[in-house]
Amino acid sequence: MDDTSMLSAEEVSRANRIPIPMVRQRFVIAHAFLRRILAFYTGRDATALDFAYGDAGKPHLAGNTGLNFNLSYSRNVAKVAVAMHRAVGIDIQATDLAADPESVARLVFSPAEISDLLSLPADERQMAFTQTWVRKEAYIKALGVGFSRLTHRFTVSHIPEDMDALRNDESNHLATAGWRLIQIEAPTGYCAALAAAGRDWHYLEMESDLLPEP
Repeated sequence: MDDTSMLSAEEVSRANRIPIPMVRQRFVIAHAFLRRILAFYTGRDATALDFAYGDAGKPHLAGNTGLNFNLSYSRNVAKVAVAMHRAVGIDIQATDLAADPESVARLVFSPAEISDLLSLPADERQMAFTQTWVRKEAYIKALGVGFSRLTHRFTVSHIPEDMDALRNDESNHLATAGWRLIQIEAPTGYCAALAAAGRDWHYLEMESDLLPEP
């Protein structure tokens, strides 16, 4: 089956608004991959899955399925997080996407994160920036609030392989007790993170190559 034929009219419309063919094709493949994963978990036909969207645009399955999910892809790698009865967010990024990590960090990182980044040797800052960024992104995606949650108001660690990376959240002082944020495996040249509500969960890795680099 052609991947485009699996998507809804809304998804096809979004894809068609992407001007770069390679990026458009990755969008189509990633969202078709997501539908296949959700079809496996729900027992439904992948083409028949109906999505609804939260106020910040986070998708969820229409109806009361109890299944929560999140998709992230960067270049030719995608990751999907799926959870039952708990909010979940995932993010993956190539480590070389930020051209000027220090300047970007000053705009979006918390004071503690900026301090941590600048304390590192210059040749370690790109990786630390990406590790911090994917953790922040996974957390706000799990919350379902997008960038309405000011990213400088919560702090995560950049420590490699940190399995409890949320340090504090000024908007929710109970966040560290109610959420868990971890680094997960990623191919060489990428960083990835997973966030989910609760502290009593484990995860099973799911990953897919999308397209070769041009």
